[in-house]
Amino acid sequence: MHAEVLGFALVFIAAIAGGAIALPLKKRRVFELENFYVPATILMMLVLPLLMGAAVVPQWMQTLHAVGSRELWIGAAFGFCWGAGAVLYGYGVTQAGMSIGCTTITGTNMAFGSLLPFFMNSNGNRLDLSSLMILAGITGCVAGVIVCGRAGYIREGQTCELKRQRGLRVALAVCVASGALSSCANLGFTYGKRASEEAQRLGANPAFSTLASWLPVCWGAAVSMLIWFGSVQIKKGTWRKNLDPGAAHDLLMSLSMGAIWFVATIPYGMGAHFLGRLGTSVGWAVTNAVALITANVLGVLTREWISATQEARRTLYAGLALLIGAIALLAVGNSIVANT
Repeated sequence: MHAEVLGFALVFIAAIAGGAIALPLKKRRVFELENFYVPATILMMLVLPLLMGAAVVPQWMQTLHAVGSRELWIGAAFGFCWGAGAVLYGYGVTQAGMSIGCTTITGTNMAFGSLLPFFMNSNGNRLDLSSLMILAGITGCVAGVIVCGRAGYIREGQTCELKRQRGLRVALAVCVASGALSSCANLGFTYGKRASEEAQRLGANPAFSTLASWLPVCWGAAVSMLIWFGSVQIKKGTWRKNLDPGAAHDLLMSLSMGAIWFVATIPYGMGAHFLGRLGTSVGWAVTNAVALITANVLGVLTREWISATQEARRTLYAGLALLIGAIALLAVGNSIVANT
């Protein structure tokens, strides 16, 4: 039971950080998105994983060599898709709007990223009580995302705008693609569990050994994101903004986002380890649900909802309550799995 509590605590830390990722982005002054994401990506995907890897998994090079090139390339491919999903996120949200875009992306991400690992790790026990509770919890999380998205839809009064908007189906397709590709972060981590096992065999602490599973995934994501955002800077000429007055402030904000992004990722992997056999399924759903709750609470605290109607607020509170109930269901279901 102690390991399970620690697992949920780490997942909650990652989720709260995930809900706060956008805060530094709101503080930028001169950077375009393509400028802002490059330093954050370098710090989160390359620098911090290698520094932490050297500190807590000193045999990480031997670990990756033991895993083999095929496994590493597959992990990097999952990461490349994760990075592509992160790139599409901005375009999907821009085209479909914040409420519809974020709802579609988060719901798709949660469904793919939770259900596929569930079937990968269920060992054939798909219809017992704990499995049904976990499936119901994942479904409840997706439903909560949809209700929260509806609240944002009401708040922003987008109905008329969306009816007039051309290419909405294309925008929603981009959002679905972003969500599905973003879930590859968890799929790559789940697939790469052999690296964690090899790290433990070579003497790494089991709690920190999960970092070895993240390394190829992070490298793949860095490649896709740096290629895209770097090429956009060159094409648009926005690379000059890296030298503009105020660039130092935005660079600091970008690095802050990268650090928060790192905290939103690595503790999740550690928490999933402590949650047991279905940790990457339960943990991913809980992480996304709590991140969404955190983002909405921060939105309320920063007065984003100050002018919202009572209907919008009631819908938001209903969605948050649904997410909290689904998290409780996932916790109980995982507890049953952990004790059987």
